[in-house]
Amino acid sequence: MARPFKLVFACLLIAGCTLPGHRCRSDVRFRGEAADPIGDTASVSDARVPHPADLVYASVEVTDGELRFVVRFAPGSLDSSTTAATFLLDTDIDSTSGVRGLGVGADYLLDLHAGPTRGGTISRATAVNCSSPGVPCRYAPIRSLDIVLRGDGMETVVQRATLSPFSGRINVRVIAYANLERGRLTITTDHLPNLPAQFITVR
Repeated sequence: MARPFKLVFACLLIAGCTLPGHRCRSDVRFRGEAADPIGDTASVSDARVPHPADLVYASVEVTDGELRFVVRFAPGSLDSSTTAATFLLDTDIDSTSGVRGLGVGADYLLDLHAGPTRGGTISRATAVNCSSPGVPCRYAPIRSLDIVLRGDGMETVVQRATLSPFSGRINVRVIAYANLERGRLTITTDHLPNLPAQFITVR
């Protein structure tokens, strides 16, 4: 009986797995994760959002070839027709570059949509059409992604070569929101980490 326990424990040490049920992967180079309390969603008065998306967990794993993003919601709060989550990615670990705000300078933005149209998009910070030349103020989509709905969460994979330059270390914030009017209107429902905490560190 002791031998299987030792094997599992060794796997946890190698892969950096810390939560029960998380896949152990020996090829992970960098990893970050954070949990968030249940029931701390923002006040949403719109009757079209009866169950605001309530973030409870997010993680990022970086291998030599890809980044794997996972976000989990409180049971019953993921609406497959409206729920979305955004990962703000500070890939150069510099809050003064990229699109600034919420404690990070986001060089890339990853959007995951359960609905109304399921899928993901990775976008790059750009200064095109910004009021201050050379200072990024928006994001330009560069690639569409497939996502997987798994239980009360969403997952996707981004090829590491998509982010350049990128050392593998990254600061991340996650925002949950509801897509209404087929995405023309969005309502923020939760932050992870909760403000004023700044970000998840992937190291």
